Amino acid sequence: MKSMKKSIFKASFEESLNLEDDGFRKLQQEQHDKIAKFFKKGQASLWFRIRSFIVGLICPVGFNFMLLIVSMAFHESDTLTLPIAKHESLTVNVFLILLLIWLFLVILGKFIKRVYLLPYRYQFHAFTSLLWFLLEIDLVVNDILLANLAFWEIIAIYGVIMVFIYMMLSMELTGLRKLMYDEERQVTFRDKVARIISIYGMGILGIGIVIKHIFGIFTVDISNSMKALGFLLLWVFSNILVIAIIVFIGLPYFLQAYYKWKYPEEYRKWEGKSLEEWYGKKYLKKHKELLK
Repeated sequence: MKSMKKSIFKASFEESLNLEDDGFRKLQQEQHDKIAKFFKKGQASLWFRIRSFIVGLICPVGFNFMLLIVSMAFHESDTLTLPIAKHESLTVNVFLILLLIWLFLVILGKFIKRVYLLPYRYQFHAFTSLLWFLLEIDLVVNDILLANLAFWEIIAIYGVIMVFIYMMLSMELTGLRKLMYDEERQVTFRDKVARIISIYGMGILGIGIVIKHIFGIFTVDISNSMKALGFLLLWVFSNILVIAIIVFIGLPYFLQAYYKWKYPEEYRKWEGKSLEEWYGKKYLKKHKELLK
């Protein structure tokens, strides 16, 4: 009888400390420590809040708004090399909905008051803005795909991307269980299938699209077809890269935040912090039971 895999959310305090050894999580530690310096007094300095507001306007809001402008320009252009779908996927309404969702998460984060969690809150907004940006890029590219590829080709492309995501998640979860619980890796049939598709799927799909659009249709400009294929591969790679950053760096980083929230006193003592350094003055005033 196979033993059930342990959940990554059910580790003891001692087991959760093993996350300190995660190599990818360490990549985020330097940035975490820099941000933590701004929250030493329980709240960010005025300068940090002004800077964060400006960066928020330029990066998450500004860059995503620029993608909306690009999408509108593509649909109105008469000189675009590749055909594009008649109806826009990234509309003003879609942009506003995504903006409101992101702002809702920012406001929701304001309810997190413990000082030791504030750097994680800040980084969470950075990761969600990255996802927002990727989603808008996908919507713009999707309009181009709809006008240039058959429905089965589009489904196959998204299928390959999903397999890569599954592979990365499977690898990371297995690695985290191994790290925290010393759990041995068990290769399943699904893993084997996903591995085969991830290795050969994109190559086979790419060859199929090239054959169809270059050799199957004699009126096609080969130069344009190769440019389109390069654009397609770059887009797929961008999706995989962003998801890899979130899975391999973001997941262990925010998992550590979860365990610090779950075992606050144990982590405080382990890091050698005072109550005020760990929770902040304002939080302690509202939770005087911690002072006893």
